[in-house]
Amino acid sequence: MDILKVEKLTNEKWLNLYATTFRHGDHTGRWVFASRKQGDDPYKIPERCDAVLIVAILHETGKPPRLVLEKEFRVPIGDYVIGLPAGLVDPGENVEDTVRREMREETGFTVTTIRRVTPPLYSTCGMSDEAVAMAFVDCTTTPGGTAELQDSEDITLLLLDYNEVCRLCDATDVRFDAKTWNTLYMYRQLGKLE
Repeated sequence: MDILKVEKLTNEKWLNLYATTFRHGDHTGRWVFASRKQGDDPYKIPERCDAVLIVAILHETGKPPRLVLEKEFRVPIGDYVIGLPAGLVDPGENVEDTVRREMREETGFTVTTIRRVTPPLYSTCGMSDEAVAMAFVDCTTTPGGTAELQDSEDITLLLLDYNEVCRLCDATDVRFDAKTWNTLYMYRQLGKLE
């Protein structure tokens, strides 16, 4: 497979479209994809994590562990979707700092332990080169802590214990982010949230 030419089709702040001409054997084709990278040729920009996706377990005294989810309006879907806290990595920011910042901004909670951060993962690599790290964390409420949502964010927090995670996993009338549903199923199979 050879990349023959790249053409930038849009010039937006967060996401751009590119058309790539490629050759595979005797076949030459065109592929349009989205990229969060800025510049004329995303293939020439060093790989880095574009965003984080946070699997957070909330620990509060006297309460069972709860999975932190968000019900958020997503413009491309035109509806609310159940997802995990997430956000873009700012220039010069490392993944762990992004995880802490996004948890504080979207939930008002404080990350107490980062248990695991995955390498960059690609969830829609047929349509986008977006690289996302999943972080598995423990968190706690912050006295006086409140979410610091942007004007474009419409988010309601869902704090689910294990039984609620199992019920939501079986729901058929809810729109899910794919990684979120996989997370629900993982915890259901594990038999616990810890």
